[in-house]
Amino acid sequence: MSSGPPRLLPPRLPQGGVIGIVAPSSPVPPGALERGVDALRARGYSVRLAPHVFDRRGHLAGEDRDRAADLEAFFSDPEIHAVWCARGGSGSLRLLSMLDWGCIREHPKPFIGYSDITSLHLGIDRECGLATLFGPMVSSDLSKGMRSQDWDWLLRLISEPVAAGTYHDDRCDAAETLVGGRAVGRAVGGTLALLAATLGTRWAPDLHESVLFLEDIHESPARVERFLCQLRDSGMLGPVHGILLGGFPCTASDEERAGYLSVEQVVLDVLGPLNKPLVLGWPLGHLPSPVTIPQGIRVELDADHRTLTVLEPAVR
Repeated sequence: MSSGPPRLLPPRLPQGGVIGIVAPSSPVPPGALERGVDALRARGYSVRLAPHVFDRRGHLAGEDRDRAADLEAFFSDPEIHAVWCARGGSGSLRLLSMLDWGCIREHPKPFIGYSDITSLHLGIDRECGLATLFGPMVSSDLSKGMRSQDWDWLLRLISEPVAAGTYHDDRCDAAETLVGGRAVGRAVGGTLALLAATLGTRWAPDLHESVLFLEDIHESPARVERFLCQLRDSGMLGPVHGILLGGFPCTASDEERAGYLSVEQVVLDVLGPLNKPLVLGWPLGHLPSPVTIPQGIRVELDADHRTLTVLEPAVR
């Protein structure tokens, strides 16, 4: 697939449109989903839940075939205007080999989620050339409340067929410029462990002339190092124009953390020698009120000022 702009933009989400909620990964807490649905309804949208959204099979939100069927049904349903994931967790990687990609390609819609949903973003990009949104999920994030600025940014991306412009706020100021400069390219990336898991498969991302964005959670600096080295040593990072990193919060004890290099040092050691614009700690992914990144859309990363500018519409 071409590394240029995506061949396919989804139709915009109209005001008062219908949002379909799916659970392609892990089981969904009913209370949290209800609060997230209430947040969408408060914004004026109608909501429809997928038939298997509350299913459970161990660490999965039901059988693989049912989770895949829910995705395909909501993409093909003409009454649904956007497909939004309830949560991440684990399991979406299992669906890549069984999804009907032609169904998604023929019925493009805004698709939103992050974390384990990275697998689906990358699959949709490679198989369909469809722009998607790496952004907050219904039970994981909308249920807890979103900052008004992050709501406005997300809704601009999903409902206005214009370039969204520049995102910058106090949380961006708190990020760290590790290598200065500017980079322009397609925004491609996601959660680090999930992206690394696609290497050697047909769904590994094309990073030619890209701005790569990455984040993760529950990974020690040693595991972050391992995944970054895997990407570097695969040769995938050569054609990348710039790198935007979120946080990498580690749940290890203080005693365990004391035995590791810092994530900052690991990033500098592995990615610094590439001499590409590089920012660490940007507010995307696993943190409260995450900033939405349009996957597959041309952006400009200004590493010196820690801003991201969306140069093209993410919807039509």
